[in-house]
Amino acid sequence: MNPDKVLRSSPGTLGDLELECADTRRLIQDGQLDVARHRLDALQHAHGEAHAPLQELLSVLAEAHDDWPTALRHYKRFHALAMQAGTSPLASRDQLLAKLVENQNTPDMAWCLVALSAAKAPAGALPQMLRQQCRAHDVLALGKGEAMLMLLHDVDLPTGRKVCERIRTVWFQQHLGAGPVSMGLTAWRGPGDTGSAFLNRAEGALDRSQREGGPLRTG
Repeated sequence: MNPDKVLRSSPGTLGDLELECADTRRLIQDGQLDVARHRLDALQHAHGEAHAPLQELLSVLAEAHDDWPTALRHYKRFHALAMQAGTSPLASRDQLLAKLVENQNTPDMAWCLVALSAAKAPAGALPQMLRQQCRAHDVLALGKGEAMLMLLHDVDLPTGRKVCERIRTVWFQQHLGAGPVSMGLTAWRGPGDTGSAFLNRAEGALDRSQREGGPLRTG
């Protein structure tokens, strides 16, 4: 994944549509474009087309076919729908944990989890900025205290680091006088990992970042 393509979207809650879209994205990445097209047709029939994740994938699929006008049209629709959904409620920490536990036995998952906090920032500044940076199939949730949680789909640890660096850069550009943003990052470790351990590592890394004064720690 290119971290520069992190886009504003609705803060998902890891529902069925988001999971189906994540699976379909992997089909596109694997070159199974006809299968992905069939899956997207089924999702549109089941859910309608007025969903940011669907429009984003339609754009990605069109781009894979070198159909740039169609890709742009779907991208514009995706962006408009994401902007409209920007005031949707965030998932709670318990909701995120429940979904992590529910899906922890899914094979070949590539997840990163970031816990973030900006202690000196105005109320609501950090969630607002993250809404602007989150992709359609990523998930934003409320963490402990004033912290936020961001689940990144189909992202390995090196790419997760790049995404965190981009978030730090955008934060300083938008909130120069609001103090630093602290972050804790972890990646899914494959079979044997659990949703609770995954979440605890990210929050533990955030705690170290806050204690030690560094912008990012990994767990």
